[in-house]
Amino acid sequence: MIEISVSYGFGEDNRYHDPNIPQKIQLALYKYDLYKQYKKDIFKLISRNHTHVNVVHMPLDFLRHSSSLMFNMIKELRDEVGAFKFIVHPNKNIKQFLVDFMEEDIWDVMLCIENFPWRSRKELRTPLQIIEFINVLQKSSILTGLHPELFSMCLDTSHTDDIWFDHKILLHLLPYTSVIHLSNRKGKKQHLPFNINKGDLNLVSFIKKLKRMYNWDGDIVLEYMPEYRHKLYRNAEYIKRLLK
Repeated sequence: MIEISVSYGFGEDNRYHDPNIPQKIQLALYKYDLYKQYKKDIFKLISRNHTHVNVVHMPLDFLRHSSSLMFNMIKELRDEVGAFKFIVHPNKNIKQFLVDFMEEDIWDVMLCIENFPWRSRKELRTPLQIIEFINVLQKSSILTGLHPELFSMCLDTSHTDDIWFDHKILLHLLPYTSVIHLSNRKGKKQHLPFNINKGDLNLVSFIKKLKRMYNWDGDIVLEYMPEYRHKLYRNAEYIKRLLK
């Protein structure tokens, strides 16, 4: 079953201020120090509102901190909010972080590596690079007797070049994809509403095909720029209708 949620942050991390916390969210964390400062309040609000955390977006600065500190953070979020999927940006040293993660006793969560355009300064960028490295990690984990399914891809449509939307390529990408960050783009502007007028991507067609053509199951997260936050909940309901 495809789950639909919206990206949502708390306190100073909240780019989408709304007093009514959605029922299902991607918990968006942007700086570790802010998480550390507000985490008790975050846990209380999530529990009080009976909010289900489908996905956690790890802080953008997570690779600037020690791996052990980040692993403890993942365990804490798993235990406190029941999170299973964790989005990581493929910045410098991400490969070593993923290798180190394999040696941790955290077999009930999954790290989802987000793709970026080729021009981005990332250690892993395109979907192909991410999939190739996931395969390397999976082969290594099987050889060492570890859990083989710790990693997947987060396909961010706004970051995805047109070539990757080819039908034959999607047949290869989607089995490795457990989270889709859904938003549109216009030229250099990214993270626009998925069905925005004259957007570069036909994401309505893409959504319709996910279940019917690709038999895909996973999490779709609406992730918009703050000025479009008023469209998040309405668009989430629209996507549910498209998937019926």
